[in-house]
Amino acid sequence: MTPIAGIATSALRAASLGMQAAAHNIANLATPDAARQGVALSAGPGNGVSATVVGAEADPSAPVEDIGAMLSYRMMFGANLFVLKVADQTLGSLLDVRA
Repeated sequence: MTPIAGIATSALRAASLGMQAAAHNIANLATPDAARQGVALSAGPGNGVSATVVGAEADPSAPVEDIGAMLSYRMMFGANLFVLKVADQTLGSLLDVRA
């Protein structure tokens, strides 16, 4: 796997985890004792991104923030998917030139 593909793949995993946390929060809006979740993003090994689920504080505007987070993670997922697609096409073109 190329370094770019590794970075994009780690970002896809982080975006997926973020979507799961936001979906958890939205699904449990009516549950009084449900703990809110957030995602902490940090630089991972090999220039990738590392994501960890963390506890989040209760907040009256939380549903709006969760929907905003879902939209952001969706864009993050799409952008990194595009990076993987372009990396794959570039590698294919390089292999065609060398063949």
